[in-house]
Amino acid sequence: MNSNSQVPSVNISQQGDSLDEIVSKFATSVDGLKTINNLTNDILDLDQLLQIPIPTLPDGAYSKSNTGPAVKTLQSILVSYGFNLSVDGIYGSKTAGVIIQLQQKFPPIKVDGIYGPQTKASLQTLIDTHFHLVAHPTDKLVLVNRVNGLPAEYVPPDLVVVTVPFTFQEYDPKKQMRKEAALALEQLFSTAKQNNLSLMAVSGYRSYERQAQIYARNIQISPTKAQFSAPPGSSEHQTGLAIDVSSASNNYQLSQSFAATPEGQWLAQTAPAFGYIIRYQVGKETITGYQAEPWHLRYVGIGVAQIITQQGLTLEEYLQ
Repeated sequence: MNSNSQVPSVNISQQGDSLDEIVSKFATSVDGLKTINNLTNDILDLDQLLQIPIPTLPDGAYSKSNTGPAVKTLQSILVSYGFNLSVDGIYGSKTAGVIIQLQQKFPPIKVDGIYGPQTKASLQTLIDTHFHLVAHPTDKLVLVNRVNGLPAEYVPPDLVVVTVPFTFQEYDPKKQMRKEAALALEQLFSTAKQNNLSLMAVSGYRSYERQAQIYARNIQISPTKAQFSAPPGSSEHQTGLAIDVSSASNNYQLSQSFAATPEGQWLAQTAPAFGYIIRYQVGKETITGYQAEPWHLRYVGIGVAQIITQQGLTLEEYLQ
C-alpha cells in the first residue's frame, strides 16, 4: 500500500495558525491540505482537526550528519504519527533515536539508528496498519496495542510499589503500578484472601527498554512468538495500569490453564468490581491483536470495567 493513502489527523492547538506553518511542519502542500480538508481560506480555527496528506517514504540510506529534503520528508512522516521531532532536514540524535525505537519493533533488523531499505520497509508496515503514538498516555482508558503505541520516553507519573504478594521477594520495577490501580489491586487481593483464594502477582510496570529486551529475546527464541509478544511501546505494562497474576494452583505460571483454576474463575467474575478487566479474551484475538491471556489484568475503573465485562467487550470495542 502506498503511504499516500494513509491520512493521519492532527489538532491545531493555536488559533490563527496558518496553512504555511502546517505545510512547513509536515512537508506537505497548501493545495493538498485545502483539498483533503475542504478549506476555503488559509486561517485555521482553535482546535481544528486537520487531515494531513503524507508523502512517500524516501529511498536511500540516511544517518547522523545527513541533511536535505529527503531527511525532512522522513521527519515530517514521523511527526505525523506522533513522534516528537523538529522537521529541519537535519538527521541528528533525536531523529536517530526515533529510528532506533522503530527498529526495536522489528527484530532482527539491526538497531543502529540508520534509516535504510529494511527500516523503510518496517516503517511502511507501521504506516499501513495506521500505527500512531497515543496523544494522552496518562489517560486511565488509554488504548495501547499493536497500532496505538506509547512513546519510548513515557514513564507513568505516579508509580508506587504494590503491597501484594509477588512470586519473587527482591525489589524489581515490575512491583510497581500507578497509584489508583495499585490501591484497587491491593483491595482485590485482600478480598481474594478473605475468600480463601491465594493470588500472586507476577509482573506489573515495565519500561519501554525492558519490553524491547523481552521482545527481542522472544523473537530470537521463536519467530512465531511475534504474534503473542508485544513490541516495545505496544505493551500495556508500560502504562502502569496492567499486571499479570497467577496462583499456586497454576504453579505460579502464566498459562491458559489459569482460566480453569478457582483463582482464575473468581478473578474473571470479581475483578470488575475493583475496576479491572481480563484484557485479552478468548475469541477476541483479531480485535486485540494478542492471544487470550486470562492472567493479564488491566485497570480501567469500576464503571467501565463492569460495562465491558457485562457486555462481553474488549477495550477496543468499548472505546469504539
